[in-house]
Amino acid sequence: MFWKIAALVLGIGVLACGVLVQRQQRYELARDISRAHWRMLEQEHTLWTLRAEIARRTRPEEVRMAVERLNRRWRAIPYRLDEGRGLDGDAAVRVEFGG
Repeated sequence: MFWKIAALVLGIGVLACGVLVQRQQRYELARDISRAHWRMLEQEHTLWTLRAEIARRTRPEEVRMAVERLNRRWRAIPYRLDEGRGLDGDAAVRVEFGG
């Protein structure tokens, strides 16, 4: 009778330890997900900051000045969408750089 009670107590103790381990792993996983989400938000903020900086620095007059400083020949991009071409089924929109 003693051994049956001892085995029962030991089995309940092992199950309790297993439940505690599972709970701890769940807490750690929730913490890792929270940290990953926070890092993602920080990177998204950095991305939008960089996009705003790129938009600020790539105004047409500043691009023209940069090209002039490089002494490069500048050619217009054919099939520009703002000229009304390329929108009516012409999928061959090409970009050319001067050399």
